[in-house]
Amino acid sequence: MKIKLVKLNNISNYEQWLQQTVDSLGFSSGLNINLLNLLHERDALGSVQISQHVIMPHIVTYEIPESVVIVSQLTKPVKYFTSKDITTAIYIFSYPDDISIESLINCLVDEKIINRLQAPTLSSKELKKMFNLSVGEKNAF
Repeated sequence: MKIKLVKLNNISNYEQWLQQTVDSLGFSSGLNINLLNLLHERDALGSVQISQHVIMPHIVTYEIPESVVIVSQLTKPVKYFTSKDITTAIYIFSYPDDISIESLINCLVDEKIINRLQAPTLSSKELKKMFNLSVGEKNAF
């Protein structure tokens, strides 16, 4: 599983945020389109908001070589469904049956971790340490 932190300045809406996140994965344009479609399908099932300012868009697919988690922070909030103040997203692109993803999700029930993920001072090193302790795997950025 790869974990990375992305801080974005010029995002004006949720759709743009999704697109930039999928593009940051570095896959082919065809795979990016498929992943974006899967994220839209997931959104159609209902909100992925997990905290006041945090969403967790997530998909499971065999199309990716390994699971990727992107913690993305915005400097300016965007609207998501009825909420107008989303600033943090935990994007999960999971390969099926990846137990490291299960472990990561289990640690997200801790409000302290959710709060820390929203901190503007969060660093990649802190993120790695946070999830290394919880997941117990070598994480790549």
